[in-house]
Amino acid sequence: MSGRTWLRVGAPIAIAALVAIGIAASGHFVGEAREEPSPIPAPTPTDAGAPAPEDAGVVDAAWRYDSQGELARPPASEDYVCRQPQLEIEQTEGCAAGRPYPACRWRLPDPPGELYEIWRNTTDDHRWARPGLVSLVLTAAAEYQRRWPGEHLTVGDLDAPGPRHQTHDRGVDVDLYLLEAMIARNEGGRRYPDNYAHRSRREVRALRARVMDLAKILATCADGRIRIYYNDPDLIHPFREWYRERGLETPFSHAMRMHNPLHRFHFHLSVPDDLAPLPPR
Repeated sequence: MSGRTWLRVGAPIAIAALVAIGIAASGHFVGEAREEPSPIPAPTPTDAGAPAPEDAGVVDAAWRYDSQGELARPPASEDYVCRQPQLEIEQTEGCAAGRPYPACRWRLPDPPGELYEIWRNTTDDHRWARPGLVSLVLTAAAEYQRRWPGEHLTVGDLDAPGPRHQTHDRGVDVDLYLLEAMIARNEGGRRYPDNYAHRSRREVRALRARVMDLAKILATCADGRIRIYYNDPDLIHPFREWYRERGLETPFSHAMRMHNPLHRFHFHLSVPDDLAPLPPR
């Protein structure tokens, strides 16, 4: 394939307006301004770090519970396995020559089995990004599935310059979805219903625990060097507290913050230009 080679990874390697009709039909009506903060409401009483549901596989020994079965302490950072699954990754020729982005880019591979899913309108040319971002996505997908058997991550729009985004054009941005677990759903046709409104508190806690765990995996495996746009104040506050307790630091203003209303059904993740790939599993 001209301009591209294949890499067997076995070790670490050194929204402007929304376009109305066409994008709405696509169901992915997303546009991010670069640094417009949104106020974060005070959190409601909720256990954002609730334990995993009973059918979520083996409970990590580091999870501590009180006599009512409520989570007393979240899992420690070192419980996360930050190693990239060994997959065939297509790369541009510039990588072998030691050239920087955009000459060197990795392609997010076709999903092996049910490790992750590609978001429905993500075209092949929107699956390329800097090696560090692709590596982090693969690592997070593998670790999330290890901790939540039967569940998987959905990935969309790595490099995707054009009318849908003002970002996603430097190889450092990606949209991540936990379908049916986030605070809203994207049903297409500009329909974004609330996903928690008619659920029991137990269900909401279990779903929010999955979202929180994904955020912690990303932060841990990127050594804190992330920014997540996600509009759930009941998750943002405890995540920031967890982040501070671990002494993590981000080059962005906050590791997690709210943004425009379309960030209720996915994470918009950004990483620094120089984020390095992770070692293999």
